[in-house]
Amino acid sequence: MYEKHLVVILVIIIFISLSSFSVKSNEGSDYDISDPYFTNQLIDEIDTPRIEPDSEGELTLTLKNPYPEKMENINFSVNIYWYSYIDVDKSISEVDEPPVFDSGETYSKEEIESLSEGETHHLEYQIRAFEYTEEGVYSLRLKLEFSMNNETEVMKSRGHFSREEWDDAKGPSERINVTKLNVSGILPESTFEVRNPVPRWPQYLLGIITTVSGVLAVMFYMQEKYNSFPKLEKTFDNWTSKFKDFRSCLYKRFKKR
Repeated sequence: MYEKHLVVILVIIIFISLSSFSVKSNEGSDYDISDPYFTNQLIDEIDTPRIEPDSEGELTLTLKNPYPEKMENINFSVNIYWYSYIDVDKSISEVDEPPVFDSGETYSKEEIESLSEGETHHLEYQIRAFEYTEEGVYSLRLKLEFSMNNETEVMKSRGHFSREEWDDAKGPSERINVTKLNVSGILPESTFEVRNPVPRWPQYLLGIITTVSGVLAVMFYMQEKYNSFPKLEKTFDNWTSKFKDFRSCLYKRFKKR
């Protein structure tokens, strides 16, 4: 009887072990590579600059492999492709002296050998705006190519497609049909600004006026209550009288006309 129980227990243990092995061996293969859960993690972090004309700014981003498989032969490109400002929208080719990367072009490419599951790769780009670069918002479109399980995958952002292509690929639930766009997934996009800094002198002037007004208010209060500043009152009365005379003179002159 004891031996029968032992055999049953061994059979159960072997069955569980085989099941676990089967699940583990299939782990990572039963997923949709175009699922937004994965594609939204491919660009882990992105930090875009605000650039003054005739200066540079740094664009930084982090690529991450969210898949349970290794990404290999990775090619990543970022492209400045669109300009917007208030009610103006146009292609970067229509912009005079558009901002450029270190290469002197409006695009940049990077090659990465591979990324293991969960591994990240940090990228930095210098973007230069010229003296007469138009101020406004510049849009960036991204493209990612890589190999996984002997298959080549291509991911692109919205800016790589025309409005007609994009609208045609929308399903009833607004989810994009990537097959119609001939890609494996959709990447997020980003923007950066080219803009002169807001002048600070109005702030300084307002601060000075506020401070002077506050000091004068205190001084007039002290003079009225305790006669602490008799010269201030005399000066104020003198200038008030001059202002009244000046206003009266102007009134008479314009009245004659």
